[in-house]
Amino acid sequence: MNDRTKSLLFDFIQISSIIFILFSGPVIASRTILIFFQMLAILILLISVWEMRRTRFYRIPDVGKQQELVKSGIFKFIRNPMYLSQIMFCGVLLIESYSVLRLLIYLIFVTSFVFKIQYEEVLLKSYF
Repeated sequence: MNDRTKSLLFDFIQISSIIFILFSGPVIASRTILIFFQMLAILILLISVWEMRRTRFYRIPDVGKQQELVKSGIFKFIRNPMYLSQIMFCGVLLIESYSVLRLLIYLIFVTSFVFKIQYEEVLLKSYF
C-alpha cells in the first residue's frame, strides 16, 4: 500500500468514527466535569490550529515541500495535540452516552491514531 493510500485510509477511519460518535448520541455533555473536558478538548484543538497557522497545514499527514515541523507553543509540550483533542472529545461523548457499539468504534478510532502516529513519525524522520 502506498503512502497516499495509507494516509487516506487513516483519515477515512477517523472521520467515519467521529461522524458515528457525533450522530449516535448527544454532542454536548450534561455533567459539569464532562463539559469541562469537552471545553478543554476544544481549547487544545484551537490552540493547535492557531500554532499551525503559519505552516501549510494539510489534513493528510504526507509532508510537503513547503511544510515545516512545528516545535513551538503547545507542540513543545504535546507531540500530537490535535489528536489528543479529538480523542478527549469523543471519549467524553462515549462516557456521556455509553454503548458497546460506541465503545467498539471508539477503540477503532484510538487504535487508528496509534498506527497513524507511528506512520507519521517515519515520514517526519525521513523529511526533517
